[in-house]
Amino acid sequence: MNDATREELWTIAEDDYPAGGTAAERLRFLAGYAVLAPSVHNIQPWRFRLTGERIELRADRSRALPVRDPDDRELLLSCGAALFHLRLALRRFGHAGEVVLWPDAADPDLFARLGFGPAAEPTAEERTEFAAIPHRRTHRGPLAPRPVPTAVLTELRVLAAEEGAWLHLVESEPERAALVALIEEADRLQAADPALQQELPARVRERAPLAGDAGGASGVPLAADAQVLAVLGTDHDTPRAWLKAGQALARMLLRAQSYGLYASYLNQPVEVPATRVRLPALLAREGHPQLVIRFGYGEPPPPAPRRPLAEIFD
Repeated sequence: MNDATREELWTIAEDDYPAGGTAAERLRFLAGYAVLAPSVHNIQPWRFRLTGERIELRADRSRALPVRDPDDRELLLSCGAALFHLRLALRRFGHAGEVVLWPDAADPDLFARLGFGPAAEPTAEERTEFAAIPHRRTHRGPLAPRPVPTAVLTELRVLAAEEGAWLHLVESEPERAALVALIEEADRLQAADPALQQELPARVRERAPLAGDAGGASGVPLAADAQVLAVLGTDHDTPRAWLKAGQALARMLLRAQSYGLYASYLNQPVEVPATRVRLPALLAREGHPQLVIRFGYGEPPPPAPRRPLAEIFD
């Protein structure tokens, strides 16, 4: 695994789990599933550290986007997604998992410390979500004009709630038109900001090419043609809430993948303060929007390159 290429990391196999290995060997293997999590703009802003029979998840400040994401909201969303993958991997291999968030008040970049916990069999739902990890992709191209069953969308809303977030489905035509207009406005505002335009090419594309994950191109055509538009949000707008939203995102995307659904993120209106503040009124609900997402069916896109494990372990 250490010498795997960026693409080979997607070929991780359950049968290779070192069940008889040391705690460090097992945890390092499980981190191979965490790095396949989605991240905003594909920045993959996580690092891991092994401490005895624990693994720590922390921020990788070299991957941050201080102009676009000055409060680290999207960084925490991304690390929350990796946290859910790690939680799920622990469950899949027979561990209840023990998770402590922000275990060191003096180290705010240490987001979580995880241990094996007692033995526990995974549920059928957890097995389904886990099996989807190597197949999940972010789809930045056109999706098929095929309706998504209401029962599936209801299930995604329930999963988001179970992780401490909410998923608002943009169902009426007036609401959809207003959201597309807001995406277009935010697109224009971002395009007119030289600092933003410099940051992504310099700090994302050179480090982790945008081969499928969120960000980059205009989202207006993608939003206008989407079968399903939705907004993922939280009741609070705090680092803990952002970490919850990332876990909710990861869980929803894995369950969606199990149904053959793909997603991509239309970040513009939540990255621009002037448009983000107007989203709750547009949705006619209280709370704090964290991501705009489209769902639909399509041909499998290629996997986005992933950072080798040797690069993300302290």
